[in-house]
Amino acid sequence: MIISVSNTIKPAVVHIEVVQKSGQIKYKSLASGLVVDERGYILTNEHLVDKAQSITVTLPSKIEYTGEIIGTDKQTDLAVIKIITDENLFVPKLGNSDEVKVGEWVIAVGNPYGFDRTVSFGIVSGKGRVLPQLPIENPLINDFIQTDAAIDPGSSGGPLVNLKGEVIGINSIGLGRGQGFTIPMNTANEVKDKLLTTGTIDRGWIGIAIQPLSRDYAKYYNKPDMEGVLISDIIPDSPAEKAGLLPGDVIVEYMGEEVSAEKEEDLNKFQFLVSQTKVGEPAQIKIVRNGTPMTIRIEIASQPKVKADEYETDFDFTVKEITDAIFRLYMLDDKEGVLVSFVEVGGVASTAQLQEDDIIKKVEEFEIKNLDDFKESFKQVKDEKQIMLTVKRGKSKRFVLLLPEEEKMEETE
Repeated sequence: MIISVSNTIKPAVVHIEVVQKSGQIKYKSLASGLVVDERGYILTNEHLVDKAQSITVTLPSKIEYTGEIIGTDKQTDLAVIKIITDENLFVPKLGNSDEVKVGEWVIAVGNPYGFDRTVSFGIVSGKGRVLPQLPIENPLINDFIQTDAAIDPGSSGGPLVNLKGEVIGINSIGLGRGQGFTIPMNTANEVKDKLLTTGTIDRGWIGIAIQPLSRDYAKYYNKPDMEGVLISDIIPDSPAEKAGLLPGDVIVEYMGEEVSAEKEEDLNKFQFLVSQTKVGEPAQIKIVRNGTPMTIRIEIASQPKVKADEYETDFDFTVKEITDAIFRLYMLDDKEGVLVSFVEVGGVASTAQLQEDDIIKKVEEFEIKNLDDFKESFKQVKDEKQIMLTVKRGKSKRFVLLLPEEEKMEETE
């Protein structure tokens, strides 16, 4: 049976080679992908194609094709790419990941370390797994299937398949031997359909920061048996603020479903519920405030932009827009300006002592409120011999004088 299933799924697994760029450094990485549409659409991981300079897809026929990014979703680590080919592409049967059982046998197929269409065998070790998160700008929406089938470098983006030959997930990351994590196929299908339809992912958002309601917190609120999530902060001008939610409120029910979180990893369920709620739809939230049960009606808004756009200048530095996540992560005073995300050592910007994490507020006389302002200002000043920037560094303003003409003179000497 295992041989039959692996032979069935292999024709749908492709080899992906990506040239990526980080700062001024280019590097090549290998990955896997799954054909999900006979028109040439392929599912893979977002982290594999992020900042891609080029994508090469090799089919089982060994013929190479150029891949084009159709859409990405950083929060689920999924991407849809497309190739143009006259070959008849095989599309596998996509399963229902909600029906996956812990302990069932599964097969992972991918290209670990460049070895094409390698098959590994294991079981489903767990469901609804949450990975430890660093304080990064774009945390994942965690709901992983855990498997001990090997997911090694190069396997990411390949399928996890049950013994019926159904794809139940897209492999995302391996954390040591026997610790592989797979994006459920139902999630992958939803993201794929949205990216192919609109090119974007619209998720529900209410604008709160939450933390677990441990037993100690429950006792503090004189309700030792109470379960829920604790609101620690309210984002200004958010649906939560408009609905009257307050820090210290305990959410005990959302849209008729009980809410509970004893530990940080338990918060994922509530966050997932909100993200899945249709934008513009009213939601009923039951809370406890100062010991009193209350019902709040809240209008679900669209989640603010997650992935920040970047712009690489001709003067050896890169900037990115200030999203809501960056605003909170860097504890900025406001969202105006652009964040310096990269400065090349020894380049024009480095010589002028521009630093990463500086916030550029002005370019010459041009006020910079967003990335579009920055791009337009640099069009105006790109031919100048000297360019004065006004930046915010910590709580202080500084001037940074770029001297691109000096670098040109050195190059011609």
